[in-house]
Amino acid sequence: MLNTEFQSPTNYLVLRKFFKIVLILIPLALVGNIVYVVLTTSPEIFRNLEKIDSRYFVLAAVLTLLPWLGQSAGIIAWSRVFKVNLAPSRALDVVLASDIGAAITPTILGGGYVKLAFLVNYGFTAPQAALVMFLGGVADTVFFALALPAAVFWTRTWENPHIIKIWREITSHWPVVATIGIILIAILVFLKKIKTKHSPDRKPAHDSLFSTIRSAISKFKTDFIVALKFVRGNGKVVFLATVFYSGLGWCGRYGAVSALVVGLGYHVDPVLFFLLQWVVFTTMTMIPTPGAIGGAEVSFALIYDGLIPSSVIPLATAAWRFVTFYMTVGLASAIFAVFRMKKFSNVKKQGEIPVTEKTKIPR
Repeated sequence: MLNTEFQSPTNYLVLRKFFKIVLILIPLALVGNIVYVVLTTSPEIFRNLEKIDSRYFVLAAVLTLLPWLGQSAGIIAWSRVFKVNLAPSRALDVVLASDIGAAITPTILGGGYVKLAFLVNYGFTAPQAALVMFLGGVADTVFFALALPAAVFWTRTWENPHIIKIWREITSHWPVVATIGIILIAILVFLKKIKTKHSPDRKPAHDSLFSTIRSAISKFKTDFIVALKFVRGNGKVVFLATVFYSGLGWCGRYGAVSALVVGLGYHVDPVLFFLLQWVVFTTMTMIPTPGAIGGAEVSFALIYDGLIPSSVIPLATAAWRFVTFYMTVGLASAIFAVFRMKKFSNVKKQGEIPVTEKTKIPR
């Protein structure tokens, strides 16, 4: 267990770089959203803004923050299994840092590396931290494996004209989807080559894409077997609890849009909107921009067109994106800035973290 909160400069330097990017990227994207709403929304909509029920916007904000609670609870639960003395504030640190990291990287990459670094820095061994992250992904998978079929049957998706329309739109644009897929694969291969190039046991340059994919699948199978054995022997109850925490977080995040639309004065089907939010968030993973900026808004507008009046789509899109992305990233950054930077400064003054311009982040 670490004796000090910041045994190495990793956390300080990582967050310092993150804040610099967030302070530039997020405001620019937010301004872009505001300009988009002003240019595409009719004056009549703005004149009726006083009719909006602000209580539902507060509810949407609260629902969006539920993933923080769920993920923190899951990390604390596993820390008890591994006998790591992890305070709730540190678990929240891990979650917030991961969210900030995910905001400035392509969605498909997420904030995994940041989360791993913080878990290790807060007392987990590297294998334990990797296992906690992997089990978190498995918990998400189990939840959606149960929730999505239930939502499909509840909404009778196969008969829903809106879902049929979305499917036709996706299939009619398969060349675009295929191109995005190829680009993503190229990016992953490029990143893999960079990692391999700087690895001491790097593989030959002639390694094929298929061998890389085969290696990834093999690694996943190995990790899954290890995780399964661990859960069977040490944490069946804890794992079930993390599935519940995962479901709580996803229901909150996906339920925020229903609260927003009700606040705008329109009827919603919460289960259908939950299902469509899964489609939106899944689509976002194929968008290579940091935090899926730009692409997320387009995906939302296309998928919800028809369920929300076209005249209100720009406003609904901006409100949804603000609550589910800009607000959460901004709040996470503010929490670190207000409650953590003072500790960083104190530790730095005491000489425990020799931070200089030439200091490099450990790989």
